[in-house]
Amino acid sequence: MSSQKVRVAIVGGGRTGTPLLEALSRLPYIEVVGVADADPNSHGARFAQEHDIFYTEYASVLGAKSGEIDLIIEVSGDRAVKPELKEAFRAQGNTDTIIVHDLVARLIMTLASGEDELVPSFHPDDRGIG
Repeated sequence: MSSQKVRVAIVGGGRTGTPLLEALSRLPYIEVVGVADADPNSHGARFAQEHDIFYTEYASVLGAKSGEIDLIIEVSGDRAVKPELKEAFRAQGNTDTIIVHDLVARLIMTLASGEDELVPSFHPDDRGIG
């Protein structure tokens, strides 16, 4: 059996990020390596701190950790975050980390939770690669 894990970071520790963080943390093939949320008192930030997961208030800090993160799931709802992450990737020469946006995050959450319907979006304006 393979011991490979997908290293995931989550940007946004609110209504979408927290349940996603909790669900992914339970999966043996996922290693949650970071959480970014501007509010250090958000549920996601507190979960990260309580579970010894790297936490930062700044998404760009995660973008700079190019060799440590396979996927960044961006569910902050802040339109400025993706461009910040992309700029951090460029500055580090990071061509490997993938930014996952709201629709894919919702699909992952639905699959991880075993729901029969796609979980609702709290960020309906998050479209494309922005």
